[in-house]
Amino acid sequence: MRLTLSGLLVVVLSGGAVAATAEIGVSKVPKPKPFPTADAPETDPTANPGSPQTLLLTGLDHRYADGKGTPSRSDTMMLVRLDPEANATTMLSLPRDLEVPIVGYGTAPQKLNAAWALGNGPKVLTKTIRTSLLGTPQDPFRINGVVAIRFDAFSKAVNELGCIYTDVDRKYLVAPGAGYAQIDQPAGYQLLCGQDALAYVRFRHADSDITREARQANFLADMRTQVDAQDALTGGLLGAIEPFVQSTIQGNRQFLRIAKLLVGVAGKPTKRVKLATTFTADGGVATTPEALARARRQFMDPPKEKKAKPSSSGSTAKAGASRSGSSSAKRRKRRPTTALPPTMIADKPGAEQVASLVGSQTSGLPIWAPTARLSAGVYESEASRGYEILDKKRRPKWPAYRIVVQTQDAGEYYGVEGTTWKDPPILKLASGTVRLAGRTWKVQYDGGRIRRLFWQSPGATYWISNTLGDDLTPREMYALARTFARRSASSGAAAGTTSSPTPTTPDPAAVGAPATSGTTGAP
Repeated sequence: MRLTLSGLLVVVLSGGAVAATAEIGVSKVPKPKPFPTADAPETDPTANPGSPQTLLLTGLDHRYADGKGTPSRSDTMMLVRLDPEANATTMLSLPRDLEVPIVGYGTAPQKLNAAWALGNGPKVLTKTIRTSLLGTPQDPFRINGVVAIRFDAFSKAVNELGCIYTDVDRKYLVAPGAGYAQIDQPAGYQLLCGQDALAYVRFRHADSDITREARQANFLADMRTQVDAQDALTGGLLGAIEPFVQSTIQGNRQFLRIAKLLVGVAGKPTKRVKLATTFTADGGVATTPEALARARRQFMDPPKEKKAKPSSSGSTAKAGASRSGSSSAKRRKRRPTTALPPTMIADKPGAEQVASLVGSQTSGLPIWAPTARLSAGVYESEASRGYEILDKKRRPKWPAYRIVVQTQDAGEYYGVEGTTWKDPPILKLASGTVRLAGRTWKVQYDGGRIRRLFWQSPGATYWISNTLGDDLTPREMYALARTFARRSASSGAAAGTTSSPTPTTPDPAAVGAPATSGTTGAP
């Protein structure tokens, strides 16, 4: 699927591309299968080897129940822009359910993922993206290369990479025989391998294609912190996925052009361009010409993002007082507000109860949690848990807990993670710091939003995770951090043992019961 290839591209941005390209040599470059001539995609080859390029990455889904001879569907589609002169490498995911007229098949909107099946390949899909979705026949959107990979390759790639630690936002459960792909994945930061990783990123039941895209993007971000570019290119990964890949990038020269571009963008941030969409009555996804034009501009020329800052209250000294030299005026500075946003409430009893729950399932780890929560949020006692994170040999090693809070939006959960692991790979995603209530938090930004806030005590690492769609505003995320305090000490089984999977669960109504709204000070 698209995550495998986009993951490889982004991982190479870490700076190992130079060494890796030299190491693999021209004789060992990937040799994916070409597309059949009749179904070949419409692309715009670049004449200059150093010119920016836009690649279309597609993930093909063909399930067993579809039967032999049934065309594959382009289940996921993502554009990647490699431009050494831009301030970021941009990625634009195109929802599979996005309704758009398919070129050559009438003017009535159809779901975008039908284009691959209708054309029995990428030709119709690229025509639709170039001249109907992001461009026009007079001004086509330029696509320089296309890579397609089957879902079959994803689990193989994850195993070749030694499995991936990822931050699972909630419990995912689909029982066998339910009519959907089976999954039983608990919440929390954990090691995912093979089919478990595939089931997680592929999940779409009970949420939406937009939420799944966000889940896949987060898995990709986790992958980026854990995969070495040189190991990926010189190890067995390329050989493992090569039989499942088709591409317009053929031969040593074209591959090394891409490698050169990857070297050029090494060290630049990766920006996920978000296409503004709405849901239709029949379950599809709709957008507007204005939203498409805005996404195209941001994709081709990414603006510099302004990082969110904590809101403040109070006022600076008046100009006259400052000029008078008043010592009291000089001391009057803006201070961070401690008032909760109107969308949040103080719920210390609920925090204490869910902390007690997770604390009963782990040991050797102080339990911290915010006293504030979204007023429309509910603590998920069935999903919140204490557990142990496995090491790469799949042995329980680091005590941990996860508190899960459901929002009013389907598929959107925020949460709190704590672990004795002092340097989990997820910390590498932080790119800034902020001072809140006397503590220094590391910040992972996602454009103008905050993806996570990290805080480390002498013996543990804690973080607050936004929803997959970054629904919590920066002010709401900061409020959770300001009210973050120790709730209890864990009191479960001895360290090194496995917690009970079915602990005594408090009354969900009591855990999520509304509390008195108001303000709260720093813990």
